[in-house]
Amino acid sequence: RGQQKLYIGPWLHGRFNKVNKVGEMEYPENANFDMMTEMIRWFDHYLKGVDNGIEKDPNVRYYAMGAVGEPGAPGNEWRAVADAPVKTVETPYYLQPAGKLAITKPAGSEAFTQLTADPLNPAKIEARGFPGARDARQVEEQENVLTFTTDPLTEPVEWTGNVKAELLVSSSAKDTDFIVRVSDVYPDGRSILIIDMIRRARYRDGYEQQVFMEPGEVYKVPFNVGWLSQVFNKGHRIRVTVASTGAPFYEPNPNTGEPITIEFPEKVVVAKNKIHHSPQNASRILAPVKK
Repeated sequence: RGQQKLYIGPWLHGRFNKVNKVGEMEYPENANFDMMTEMIRWFDHYLKGVDNGIEKDPNVRYYAMGAVGEPGAPGNEWRAVADAPVKTVETPYYLQPAGKLAITKPAGSEAFTQLTADPLNPAKIEARGFPGARDARQVEEQENVLTFTTDPLTEPVEWTGNVKAELLVSSSAKDTDFIVRVSDVYPDGRSILIIDMIRRARYRDGYEQQVFMEPGEVYKVPFNVGWLSQVFNKGHRIRVTVASTGAPFYEPNPNTGEPITIEFPEKVVVAKNKIHHSPQNASRILAPVKK
């Protein structure tokens, strides 16, 4: 709005000038965007008074990512809109028993899946700055990492906007962490990471206050997982991964509830965490589905 423009591309942090390879994924050439030329157009107009038409360009341009290496796959295109976020339907995807993910609430008697958060023996997530889209199976196949996956899609599904998590959890500890990751599972089994985020349980009600858990009590932990525009192609599956540790990318939570320190403390607690997926306590992802 006003004298503002927003460009959102499939790039890594700060690498927005003529780049279409992101991590392990090489998007079509149209993902290249000459941001430097666009910046010069901007300054030419607003600093030098050059009549180049930039003020008439769309307010928002974003790249809808799609399947790579699948000719004719939907997505992999630039879109122009007058404002953001674009109109979508917030659609719940429920975590189910046996590692399933579905848009229907769980109906079975299996109430939770348990994982262990051991600060001294954490699950491993590499820390390489901003590595971009990559196959996440090495992370997902570890002990104490849970995956929830849809059946193969019968038609393409587009998520464009802010993805939110609402985890229903309990723990043996006063405080612990929860990591949520979303990936696009290709027919050949590759699980390409798109977005991920972590939430510390003590801040589940906001960062302005700390509220510790009572062992065994069930709590809702809501948080934003991230923004994206992704078209999951027909035959692909959507996967949500949940963990409580992921070092060295995320420093482990000592799980003690003690004040956070710069130096990792000597005292730690091994937390037994439960991700609930019963009809009464249904953990879910809220996806911005574009119709």
